[in-house]
This record gives sequence, structure tokens and C-alpha cells, in this order.
Amino acid sequence: MARSQRRTGSVRGLVDRPALPLPLRNALAELAIAALEDDGAAAALSWLATGEGDPAPAVAARLASVHLIDPGARTLLALHAPHASRVGDHARRATRAVTAFRDRPAAPDALARAIRHAVALWNEHLFFEVHEVLEAVWRTAAGDTRQALQGVIQIAVAFHHLAHGNQRGARSLLVEGRARVASVPADTLPGLDLQALLGATASFEAALASGQLPDGAPPRVLGR
Repeated sequence: MARSQRRTGSVRGLVDRPALPLPLRNALAELAIAALEDDGAAAALSWLATGEGDPAPAVAARLASVHLIDPGARTLLALHAPHASRVGDHARRATRAVTAFRDRPAAPDALARAIRHAVALWNEHLFFEVHEVLEAVWRTAAGDTRQALQGVIQIAVAFHHLAHGNQRGARSLLVEGRARVASVPADTLPGLDLQALLGATASFEAALASGQLPDGAPPRVLGR
């Protein structure tokens, strides 16, 4: 039964392969999220993205702090080395997210900042990172804001599942997440067009509900 629930193709723009080992996934996510605001983390991402030359001492220290390299080393830890090409791809997408975030005006508060983080990460298909940054503000949110955040988180995790072949998990989370988003006013979250998100994900829900693989790349999310 579990085998029949795995994808047999790929969604354009998503990666159809097993998830990274959790320690590596978590280290890359921590670095990507920090880099949105922190130049040291951004420099570490840049080195991972290119892999050129030896990392500067400050970069090496930052990479060692998230257990991607040993202190003073010049290459990924041996247990991460088999995933070097995927590490580079992830770092390049995260670097583009950093650029997109920093090109926008400063956010007025923590919620707006988290949403701008999430938009930049989402548009590079870094859906696990979207979950992480929005969950941090969801914990203390209330009312419609909490409902909307949970819905967006569920939709992001649905696309994360799709990226790694879990069609069944993607379907259930997409249905729940879209229902939550639809239950609140479209302007509930500052800087995120919820109505556009619902419209852009409708075809994905319909395809998954009929047992089909969605066609097309995950939608970009739009700031307001």
C-alpha cells in the first residue's frame, strides 16, 4: 500500500528524490534562515553554493557551528560528502532567497518580517524553511492570524512532501491548509496575498484528490 502512494513522476520545479538526512537538512535550514538577516551566514551559504577555494576563517567557523564541516576543515564532513551536489543546489536557492528578501523594504514588526522571510524562501521552493520561520510566529499568534499561519504552514509542508514523493501526505495537508486559509479574511496576514495563494494551489488539490500527479511548478507566493 505504501508503495502505491509514492509518486511515479515529478512535479516540474520540484525535486523527486529522498529527503536529505535530518541533521544535514536541519543544518542547511538553520543557515538559510539565519542568512536572511545575518551577513556571516550569507557568506557561509555563498561558499557552499560555489565550493570554490578554501573558506575564510569566519566562514569556516560558521559552517562548523552548524556541523557542516569540522573546525579548521576545508570540505564537508564525511557523512555529508555524498550529498555535496544537493548541498550546493540548496545553498544557491537559499542565496537567491536572501537577495530577494533584502531587496524589499524593512518589515515593521516580527510577524511581517517572518512573512517576508517565508515569501522569499517559498519562491525558491525551500518549503521546510517556510515551515520553520512561520511556526516561530504561529506559536504566539491568536484568532484569524493563527488560523491563517497554520494554513500556510500546512500548504508549505504539502509541497515539501510532494518534493520527496509523499503524495498522500501532500494531499491531506493541502486540503486542510487551504481550508484554513479560506476560512479567514484575505488580508489577515500582512504582506501575503492569501486569495492568490488559494487560487494558485487549487489545481494541485484537485489533481491530488483524483489521485493524479499535479502538473506544473509550485506557485510563487505574492506579497501585498
